[in-house]
Amino acid sequence: MEKIATDIYTFAELRKKGFTYVDKTDALYAMASGDVGKQFFIARPRRFGKSLAVSTLKSLFQGEREWFAGLAIEPKWGWTKKWPVLHLDMGSMQAPNAAEFRTLLCEHLRRRAIEFGVCELTGDIPSVLFTNLIDALASKSPDGQMVLLIDEYDKPLLGHLMKPDVAEFRDELKAFYSVVKTLESKQRFTFLTGVSKFSKVSIFSDLNNLKDWTMHPKTATLFGYTHEEVLKYFPGRIHELAEANHLTDDAAFAKIVEWYDGYKFEENAERVINPVSLGLCFDSDKFANYWSQTAMPTFLLDILRKKPLDFSCIDISDAEIGNYEPSNPRDTTLLYQTGYLTISGFKNLGGSRLYKLDFPNREVRESFLHDLAPVYSGLREDQAGSAQIAAITALYDHDVPKFLKALKTFFSNIPYSLTDRQNEQMWQTIVYVILRLIGVSAHGEVQTNDGRIDLVAKTPNDIYIVEFKLDRPASEAMEQIKGKEYAGKYALSGKRITLIGISFSAEKRTIVEELVEEL
Repeated sequence: MEKIATDIYTFAELRKKGFTYVDKTDALYAMASGDVGKQFFIARPRRFGKSLAVSTLKSLFQGEREWFAGLAIEPKWGWTKKWPVLHLDMGSMQAPNAAEFRTLLCEHLRRRAIEFGVCELTGDIPSVLFTNLIDALASKSPDGQMVLLIDEYDKPLLGHLMKPDVAEFRDELKAFYSVVKTLESKQRFTFLTGVSKFSKVSIFSDLNNLKDWTMHPKTATLFGYTHEEVLKYFPGRIHELAEANHLTDDAAFAKIVEWYDGYKFEENAERVINPVSLGLCFDSDKFANYWSQTAMPTFLLDILRKKPLDFSCIDISDAEIGNYEPSNPRDTTLLYQTGYLTISGFKNLGGSRLYKLDFPNREVRESFLHDLAPVYSGLREDQAGSAQIAAITALYDHDVPKFLKALKTFFSNIPYSLTDRQNEQMWQTIVYVILRLIGVSAHGEVQTNDGRIDLVAKTPNDIYIVEFKLDRPASEAMEQIKGKEYAGKYALSGKRITLIGISFSAEKRTIVEELVEEL
C-alpha cells in the first residue's frame, strides 16, 4: 500500500521516510537546467505543493543525489557541482504593520547569515541586508553564484489588500525584491512562488527579469496530479477507497475526478487533481470537502462582502487573469489565483485572449458557497440549515410560493452593509449563491437569441426562468420574460417550465411582489 504524506512538505524527509512522491522532476529540470533561463516565477493556489517543489529544488542544487534515485532528473543532472541555497519562506513573516514587517525581515536575514556562517549583518534596511547576504553566499561558491528560492513571496501583503496600509507593504516588498534583479549575476538559479501575481506597475515592476511560467505549457501540470499520475502512483489507495465506499475501482476514480479534479493552468493543458485534498481523501477513505478545512482567506471575504461577484460574467482577459494591483484587486482575478475558479473555456479574439472561468470541482464549489452564504444571507450555519431544506424541498415539489417564502428567510437577515449600494445584479448574485448552496443547478445571465435571462434554475422535472426588478413591479419582469420569449430556449427540454417575475424593494431589502406562471 502506498504511503501517503498529508503534512510533510520537505522533499528529503518525504523520500527518506518512504512516502510516495509523484515524480515532477522532469518539469523542474526544464527550469533548473539553465537551458531556457535561470530566473522563474510561478503562481499557484494554496495546497498545490508549491513548498514541496521549492524544497525539491533546494535538495537538487545542494547535490543531495541520494534522494533523487530513480527519478527522471537523476541521469540528467550534473551532480559534481553544488551551490549555497538561500531559501526564504515569506509565509512566516506576516506582521500587523509595515514597520514590524521590516523588523521581522531583518531579524530573519541576520539569523540566516549566522546559520550559513558567512557574515554579520548590521543595519535595519531589509534590501541592504539582503544584498549583503547574497554577496556573501555567492562568494562561497567556486563560480561566484548562489541559488535563491522564495516561497510565498506575496503572503506578507495578502492580508492587507484593500486596507489603508497596503501601499506601505507593497513598497517594502518592492524595494526588497528589487535586489533579485540587481544581483542577477550572483544567482545561478532563482525561483519565486506564491498565490498571486501583482501588476507590472507594482511589485513586479522591479522583477521584470523573471520568466513568468505561471501559464506556461511546460509547467501546467507541475503542481497537481494528472489522471495518469494518480492511476500510476496510487492504485492500492484507489482500490482501498473503492472498497471502503462499496464501489468499483473505476467508480471510485470517477468520484475522485468529481470531487478534486478540474484545475486548468493553461488553456490547452490537461486538468489536474488537487494533491492535498486527494491525500486527505485517501487517508480517511472518505469523499469529503477538505478544502473547507482552511477557510476562505479574510481578504477575499472582505472583497466579496463589499462587491458581490457577478456570476453572470465570469470571463476575464489575459491581462486581468495574470496580475492585479494590490490597492484595487479585481475579485475574479483573485478567485482564479486562489483556486476558487479555474479555466473552463478559452477564445482567441484576434489580438486578445478571453478566458471563461468556473468552479473546478464539487469540493471547491461547496467550500465557496459554504463560506459565502453567511456573508450574503446573514444566517448562521445552524439557522441556514432549515431554510435550505425548506427551499430545496419546495423547488423539487414545485411549490413556488413555499420556495419564495424560504428565500425571504435568507433575505430577512442580510446585513445592511451588503445592500447599501443595491442593484438588480446584487440581488441576482445573492439568489444564485443561495440556489447553488442548496444544491440546485443555477445559471445567471443565460444567453438567448433576444437577450439574457437573469437566472435559470433546474431540477430533474422542472425549469424555472426568473427575472428580477428593483423598485419596479413584478409585472415588468414577467412582461420581459414573455416578450423576449425566454422560455423558447427550453421548449424541447421535456420539463415543466415555470416563469417567475420578482420585485425587490431597496427600502425593505427583500421580495415585495412576485408573479408566477406555469407553461
